[in-house]
Amino acid sequence: MTEAQKHIHSKLVALYETRADLTPGQHELLYTLACVILEEQTLQNYCDKHGTCYEVVGKSGDTYSRMRPEWQQLKEARHRKQIIITRLENWIGEGRPVEDEAAKYFG
Repeated sequence: MTEAQKHIHSKLVALYETRADLTPGQHELLYTLACVILEEQTLQNYCDKHGTCYEVVGKSGDTYSRMRPEWQQLKEARHRKQIIITRLENWIGEGRPVEDEAAKYFG
């Protein structure tokens, strides 16, 4: 784990530990979230510097724009981040227990 990952992970753990006791799986998910956050920042910095597209000259000599692979990676990282955050919020929520869907049928 890099220093930047450790820093983000520590902040996330501190934030979520105030709301619930974290399981080992939730700690790992927070580590993954820290990695995705850092990846997102790195890719955003790249896109800010170089743009989201680049120009290509085709066989006919026409110039057209292509999306940078880094832009696609950034969009994917943001999607992963949102999935992880949603899962954490569903598990940990705002200190509320997660409802058991089956309880309404068998309870």
